[in-house]
Amino acid sequence: MHRIMLSGYLKALVDAGILKERRIKPVTLYSVLRRQDMNIYELTGNAIRSSGSKMDGDTALRLLYAILRRPVFLTEVERCGTKKPLNFETIIWERRKDLIRKLAESGIIIPETDMLVVPKDATADNTIDLISTLLGQVIDLKKYTIPEAEKKQKTLDF
Repeated sequence: MHRIMLSGYLKALVDAGILKERRIKPVTLYSVLRRQDMNIYELTGNAIRSSGSKMDGDTALRLLYAILRRPVFLTEVERCGTKKPLNFETIIWERRKDLIRKLAESGIIIPETDMLVVPKDATADNTIDLISTLLGQVIDLKKYTIPEAEKKQKTLDF
């Protein structure tokens, strides 16, 4: 990729509000601009609206499932401003209560009776994983997920 072409892409990302530009002569530094004003649900709903598709709950469910890499509550799909999804499977997850507690700490109230679902047609696509990683660099996804394994310090007995 030529440097002029790269600089054009960087300028476009600055115009889109994804990157921040700082001029320190003789260079220009670019850094990721954190978007704290919108949450993942609003961003997902806006992405579906801007794609021109109808407010499809199945699309929102697939996006949230791919981005968060965990089962999704139906209340979370409704927060995107979409219809209720139709093609999903209800699952039982042993970390359900931990997730409800973590979301409550972030101000997202999930009823205890809410269904935890996954899309029926979830595909494992490398492009989705890359986009999910990129989105994770732009906004803080830690408040929407729980850590995979709690690391406990071990003591050594002599």
